[in-house]
Amino acid sequence: MKEPEIIGSGAAKVLCIIGTRPEAIKMAPVISAIANCPNLHAHVLMTGQHREIASEALKSFDITQINWLDVSSTSHKLADQAGELLKGINAYMAVHHPKYALVHGDTTTGFVGALASFYSAVPVGHVEAGLRSGELTDPFPEEANRRLADQLCHRLFAPTSIAKDNLLREGLSEDKILTTGNTVVDAVRHLAQKIKPARELHELKNVLEPEKRLALVTTHRRENWGDPMRRICQAIKHIVDTHEDLQVVLPVHPNPVVRDVVEDVLKNVRRVHLVKPLSYEALVALERDADLILTDSGGIQEEAPEFGTPLLILRKTTERPEALTSGLAKLVGTCEQTITDEAAHILKCERTKIDRKNPFGDGHASQRIAAAVENHIKSVH
Repeated sequence: MKEPEIIGSGAAKVLCIIGTRPEAIKMAPVISAIANCPNLHAHVLMTGQHREIASEALKSFDITQINWLDVSSTSHKLADQAGELLKGINAYMAVHHPKYALVHGDTTTGFVGALASFYSAVPVGHVEAGLRSGELTDPFPEEANRRLADQLCHRLFAPTSIAKDNLLREGLSEDKILTTGNTVVDAVRHLAQKIKPARELHELKNVLEPEKRLALVTTHRRENWGDPMRRICQAIKHIVDTHEDLQVVLPVHPNPVVRDVVEDVLKNVRRVHLVKPLSYEALVALERDADLILTDSGGIQEEAPEFGTPLLILRKTTERPEALTSGLAKLVGTCEQTITDEAAHILKCERTKIDRKNPFGDGHASQRIAAAVENHIKSVH
């Protein structure tokens, strides 16, 4: 993918505001598509929420020109974080004068980036608009973040027709909405072509047992902290104990609230490989090569269907029903018995892969978004 570069002074500056690794991954193909438009200049602003791992993710797409926003708050309180981000992004816009801004998804950075753009009278597009769980506090605070961002944005880039329908039901104008597909499909297709098998990657070759089947597990969401996460880990232990031919890879989130529970239950369990957070390439390789995935991650719900890997969603609700209706995923919550039963049902099949079309896109979402941004800027200048 093309590296964003500083080009002629006539190029319109498009500010791409990113806070976390999932945002970086999903925005990377958009940044590259903007860089391929001769009249646009992609200006990447990282808020530093996941500084190291987010910048590493961008490097996977050959994006290295990153501008950092240093925010002073060390508080874990959402209101403190949002306040510092708002002041910082607002001040940054006052200096750099972007012609357009793009935010992504459901993070605090995405919502505050939309609010700062609104206050600064900068037209702003919301990539991955219209996702809804139906419960304002589940997930928390993501559901509120994305609903608020959609109200503030000039253009809403809905990844699917279901997301578009959600926006229309809330009274948002159809003229503001463009159904694009999900940019994560663009990202996964770009990387999957060049990634070696998981067992051959440097991060994993001394971890994975060559003759064992493979399950990938990720869990980190706030609503699963505490007892729900303990139940998830107990279920993983039971699944491994009852499937001698299975190994589990679980990248452990660095947050002590997550790490302490995971290590307490699973640290000494045979064939459960607790590893440090993986590069995006290694994670995609595992998604592709796994026989089963158990996750509470939103991004993995969109990525796994690209490879037909069956998915058990460790949540009570999901804002991505497309995976459910396509038969590629099942919502299992955090009940230990439900998780173990559903995993056993999948693993009884020798071949677990599901041959279905990815419901989240065709790999060209980023070009559609870049074209829409370019057309808007042309129309007003």
